[in-house]
Amino acid sequence: MAAEHGSDALSIQPEDGAHDRKAFIDLPYRLYRGHPTWVPPLRMAERDLMDRAKNPFFEHAEVQHYLARRGTRVVGRIAAIENRLHNEVHEDRVGFFGFFDVEPDAAAARGLVEAAAAWTTARGLGPMRGPVSYSTNDMCGVLVDGYDEPPFLLMPYNRPDYDDLLTQSGLVGAKDLLAYWISSRNEVPERFRRVVTRRLARSNITLRPLDFARFENEVPLLRDLYNRCWERNWGFVPATDAEFEHAAKDLKMLVSPELSAVALRDGAPVGFSIFIRDLNRLLAGGRGRLFPTLWAKLLFRLKRVKHARCVLLGIVPEARGNAINEAFFMHAMEQARTHGIHGAEASWILEDNDAMRAPIETAGGVVTKRYRIYETTP
Repeated sequence: MAAEHGSDALSIQPEDGAHDRKAFIDLPYRLYRGHPTWVPPLRMAERDLMDRAKNPFFEHAEVQHYLARRGTRVVGRIAAIENRLHNEVHEDRVGFFGFFDVEPDAAAARGLVEAAAAWTTARGLGPMRGPVSYSTNDMCGVLVDGYDEPPFLLMPYNRPDYDDLLTQSGLVGAKDLLAYWISSRNEVPERFRRVVTRRLARSNITLRPLDFARFENEVPLLRDLYNRCWERNWGFVPATDAEFEHAAKDLKMLVSPELSAVALRDGAPVGFSIFIRDLNRLLAGGRGRLFPTLWAKLLFRLKRVKHARCVLLGIVPEARGNAINEAFFMHAMEQARTHGIHGAEASWILEDNDAMRAPIETAGGVVTKRYRIYETTP
């Protein structure tokens, strides 16, 4: 699609070949080079995420990347996505977009959105929703509030004008996602602690740590719990065996076993929490390349990182209402104080998920960032 004539004419074209893939990956590193609060992800992780041979997501999905150019300069990118598993689970025909990045160029933004929407429409899909890169199991949303602090690992960062660029391209907000910061300095009131302890005892619920000595055996248990805990959440797509094992392998070295836990009722697992060390504390200021110096930082400093992120916390429906959420956060902050960790970000949380927001706020959590998922209008 070409929009103008001349050397600075706008064109939107499908990604074609290795050169375009490199340009697709490289764009945000150029857009945000030197930005004080953007954290460059590892380039090799981005390549692996987009590799059809390595990412199990592609077993149930089709994707088309697009690049926007003015002349020969790449000014924007977007991915159009058909997630067949999502549509099977939710019995709908939703298309998705992700990896949206663009210069401050309204025409380029609109052209990218229109190209992605045309692709999803041609595949018989209805409304288009995003950004999800590639699914709700990956990075989601556009940052719309909370630009002063760097993002935690696997959370997006973008310029403040992205909200206007997307709404001016015909999209509307569909759902807001929140990030909370919970400081380990916050002490839970003793009366509240006693109430939680009594409620756990009444239902014969206990917490145990993750068993890292048998981590491979923990993965199937966590996968089963994950799909049961989140099955009714807005936009949730169950992780396949291959997807969950792939993610577990990537995150194993980052998991904080002290803060994480599994909840048991009468000895049977009914929920879990996963906290990871915030790798972004080490990636900040770099170029997203592991060599020649970043690997040494990761090797020697990862376990000294004093910030964590709660990436997963869920309870199976039949065990909810027994103060397990509260117990998970109490446990994590007690362990954080013991191990000198400053606190954790809980992200992301659906804005209308009151059952999750309440225990976080009881633990002293405060909203620090807001993200938005958009969709096309009928």
